[in-house]
Amino acid sequence: MPPQQAALRGPNRPWTRPENRCKKGAPEAPATGPPSLQENVDFWKNGRSGRIRTCDPCVPNAVLYRAEPHSDKKAAYSVGFDALQAAEMRNFIPVKTGVETLILPAGEAGAEAAARTLAAGGLVAFPTETVYGLGADAANAAAIAHLYAAKGRPAFNPLIAHVADIAAARRIGRFDARALKLAEAFWPGPLTLVVPKTEGCPVADLATAGLDTVAIRIPAHPVAQAILRAFGGAVVAPSANISGHVSPTLAGHVESDLAGRIDLIVDGGPVEVGVESTIVGCFEMPMLLRPGGLSRERIEAVLGAPLARPAMEAESDDSQPLAPGMLASHYAPRANVRLNAHDVAPGEALLAFGPSRLPGIDAAAAVMNLSPTGDLDEAAANLFGYLRSLDARAPRAIAVMAIPEEGLGEAINDRLRRAAVAR
Repeated sequence: MPPQQAALRGPNRPWTRPENRCKKGAPEAPATGPPSLQENVDFWKNGRSGRIRTCDPCVPNAVLYRAEPHSDKKAAYSVGFDALQAAEMRNFIPVKTGVETLILPAGEAGAEAAARTLAAGGLVAFPTETVYGLGADAANAAAIAHLYAAKGRPAFNPLIAHVADIAAARRIGRFDARALKLAEAFWPGPLTLVVPKTEGCPVADLATAGLDTVAIRIPAHPVAQAILRAFGGAVVAPSANISGHVSPTLAGHVESDLAGRIDLIVDGGPVEVGVESTIVGCFEMPMLLRPGGLSRERIEAVLGAPLARPAMEAESDDSQPLAPGMLASHYAPRANVRLNAHDVAPGEALLAFGPSRLPGIDAAAAVMNLSPTGDLDEAAANLFGYLRSLDARAPRAIAVMAIPEEGLGEAINDRLRRAAVAR
């Protein structure tokens, strides 16, 4: 691990000017004030290294460094943080706390308010068919910087650009015949395509984490569509939760994670699919980068060929992923998660699947069944909400029954494996 990446301990140190941060042995003289947002954004864009004061009293100083380019010449960025407060600490720009978060019902007024907020550089949470997304203007680097900070999301983790139609998608990404075939078959819907950027792509470099590709999706949810059409541009929208936490499928989940950090929540009720979109990299060999709400089998049927898998996924939370959702630890409740459980230990909660009863179930701290009939679509829709509900009971751990690795079961198991990673 590079020395710059070591977790910081102890109290915050005085903020220093950028010209002093990168000088070996430079004194850390207090400045006349905290860094401006633009100064921190410029610091990131210039690929410099050093300590940056986050301006959030709850967040210790972070270390920002630019890693050596990978063999494919794509730059990677990472943020060091205090491991004791990991979910909140991945910030190298000011977090807007104390924001009055407005909650509006879905409808024409909500869509118009969302569009105005996005145009002003604000952050808006809204429902898609997969999970609730946290939106920012894809062309506004400052807004995207606030989004990363509000979520505590590492800036090397790229974002998905959401657009209203294929014409808008082709203005920001270059589609070969296979990518276009998938787009025409499954858009709007729970599929994200990673394609090369167009020349002059308006999506800010900060949103693509320095990669020369862009992830694009056309959501099917009517509220998301109304907001995109009212706004008129691309909107980056990762899940509307604290980074690494369980994804939100209700407006209340968003409020519990992000109230006071974002400007607006548009409440469209529960989502339908319940897991994030499937991500396919449209490379020489189409590649399944993240299983999700569209099954591998349906995609392969359209392509007429199997999807490849990445030779290596992000093995730690410091490795740059090719697409969102590939970090080793993700979608995690506070309680530890125990997979493929054949019994329930005292003090554990049980996330069940199907009609079977496990030994020890009567003494479980709580039991929720993703689908008593074994329906994988129902299980996916319930997954994140049930994880949040069980976690709220503060169990010793959450035991999870085995889920079939087929259809949406592949996406469910992907989320559960990442939730169970030691952290």
